[in-house]
Amino acid sequence: MGFECSQPMGAFYIFAKIPPFLDQDDNKLIYQLANEAKVAVTAGSNFGKGGEGYLRFSYATSIEQIKKGMDRLAEFCEKEQNNA
Repeated sequence: MGFECSQPMGAFYIFAKIPPFLDQDDNKLIYQLANEAKVAVTAGSNFGKGGEGYLRFSYATSIEQIKKGMDRLAEFCEKEQNNA
């Protein structure tokens, strides 16, 4: 999907860099994802200035929910990339 992230080291979340074809304003993007893709994530900037341009994805849920969210996110990213 274009997100870059490090492998988590015992956490229950992934901190991922927003791909260039998506809105780089992480606060705007989280609302767009919630409204259009029905995926809830946290803006990286909520964790300090170094988090700007990143999203925090939690995976503290069932595999089924993660798969649903990933499918929705992939569909959203594909649509946005085609519109870029």
